[in-house]
Amino acid sequence: MSLSFNIKQGQRIDLWLKASEPAAQPLFSIRVNGQVVFKIQEAPRYFQYFTWTSFQDGVATLEWLPEYSEISLCYTWHPDSLRARGVTFIATAGQDLRLMSGQDIVDEYLREPLRPALHFSPRTGWMNDPNGLHYKNGEWHLFYQYHPHSSQWGPMHWNHAVSRDLYHWRHYPVFLQPEQNLSALGATGGAFSGSAYIDKQGKTRFWYTERLPAYDLYRGYREVQKMAVAHDDYDKPEWVKTVLTDLPAGVDCDFRDPKVWYEEADATFYMILGASVNGDPAMLLFHSADSERLTFHHVLYVAPGYFRENGGRCVECPDFFCLDGVWVLIIGVVGYKEPTTGRHNLLFAQTGTFRNGYFTPSEQPLQTLDFGTDFYALQTWGEDDRRIGFAWLYNWATQKPVDSAYSGEMSLPRRFHLNAQQRLCMMPELPPESLVVSRHALDDGDIWVNEKGCKAGIVTFMPAGGFRLTLTGDSGQQIILEQEGKNLTLYEKGRDDGRYRAPVPSVSDVTLCFDAGIVEVFANQGSVCGTRRYYSCSQLTRIQLSGAPAQLTQYRSTYSQE
Repeated sequence: MSLSFNIKQGQRIDLWLKASEPAAQPLFSIRVNGQVVFKIQEAPRYFQYFTWTSFQDGVATLEWLPEYSEISLCYTWHPDSLRARGVTFIATAGQDLRLMSGQDIVDEYLREPLRPALHFSPRTGWMNDPNGLHYKNGEWHLFYQYHPHSSQWGPMHWNHAVSRDLYHWRHYPVFLQPEQNLSALGATGGAFSGSAYIDKQGKTRFWYTERLPAYDLYRGYREVQKMAVAHDDYDKPEWVKTVLTDLPAGVDCDFRDPKVWYEEADATFYMILGASVNGDPAMLLFHSADSERLTFHHVLYVAPGYFRENGGRCVECPDFFCLDGVWVLIIGVVGYKEPTTGRHNLLFAQTGTFRNGYFTPSEQPLQTLDFGTDFYALQTWGEDDRRIGFAWLYNWATQKPVDSAYSGEMSLPRRFHLNAQQRLCMMPELPPESLVVSRHALDDGDIWVNEKGCKAGIVTFMPAGGFRLTLTGDSGQQIILEQEGKNLTLYEKGRDDGRYRAPVPSVSDVTLCFDAGIVEVFANQGSVCGTRRYYSCSQLTRIQLSGAPAQLTQYRSTYSQE
């Protein structure tokens, strides 16, 4: 198979290739103006990263032997156009090489009915936690945990996307890879989660966890903290160094997901890490004058005992920020299973004060952030007047269809505030007006019907009492949100048992977002939220609300060419 296209000096091609059968010829080669400039003569039986940079203008011809090798990911890009265009993918499916146009991407996405229209998803591969979120030069940078070789979890990389409006994203080169080729070692691990900070020189620094080659998912592994500084064009790090290896007393193998910030009042860099201390899920605090030489400060927070008693193993993906003068801890606990409902993957928030390196919880009880189980590993970024966050929209127990090219989506971007009761509230940053297709007013009890289906829409209403919103999908399945008695419940008729609920005496307002089977609920100005991923329907054909009038806003996809 071959592919030819014009190439410029400085242009790069990145690919991950493995051999499947012995071959006498090169598995992959590049010619420029007829001359061989790069070839992969042999490759291992596991995916290996290769990269090539052109030193001249001309016509590049790529040749590949698909009967003897596999390519999991391939793209080309140029530093001069990366910010405007991102990478250009080279399709390798069906034993074919093809430079993908924007329309090719649209066609590929449209072949997957459950591909969301508004929520960010990777083109291929596995995605989980958002990482290194930051805003720079008018653009939002989203890094995320990524496995390029499969739609199942595997050795962790950091992939990268950039947006000017939080909805239209350009794909960038893979930013971080595992320290070693873990497939060759028969191990798991890699570049785990972390955060970003822009220093006074305008350089973007990243801190992340490297899980060293591991042979057990639950015990005995080693996690160290690394720091990376990005090149100006964000294609890869300028350098990476290990900055923290020593475990404080009482800490076992869980020691990960650094969140780093600079506290002006203390003239100090602080890092928090998720961990387990003497068996209790906890957060650790480190401090530094320069962000590189880190010293253990103390155990910042220990989760209440009922977490450990109900399977909680450690804290992971912690976040910590100041909002309207109040400090907020975001807490995810690995393994915890809520005893009354059996829910897991829950996120919690604790408000309080932070002075001189010490966090004092407020009298407010620990808050469950989302009553669904598909909102996890939340990461936020911003300043006091505007804090935005994404979470991984996935549940380990609910698998995506096996024929999907990808797995994992991000939540809608959410904006954070504290209400009068000091509860952390989340509301969606709405899609830009350019994506609005239509708006429909629905009277109380009306039935909205669309045989063509609505892939993405937002329903808003203000009930005076109890209500029932029924969403009917293209498969006939019904997803129901109702407020009855003192509970707000989201369920799939005939399949859920009512466990996805929140105690809510009354509901004043509701915003429900539907997107190809994703449902995100925001009630009472975002003080109550619930997120679920349903694979039973990809479009809505019927909507009925009893208990209030409503407005339905339909949206086109972010990848639409219309």
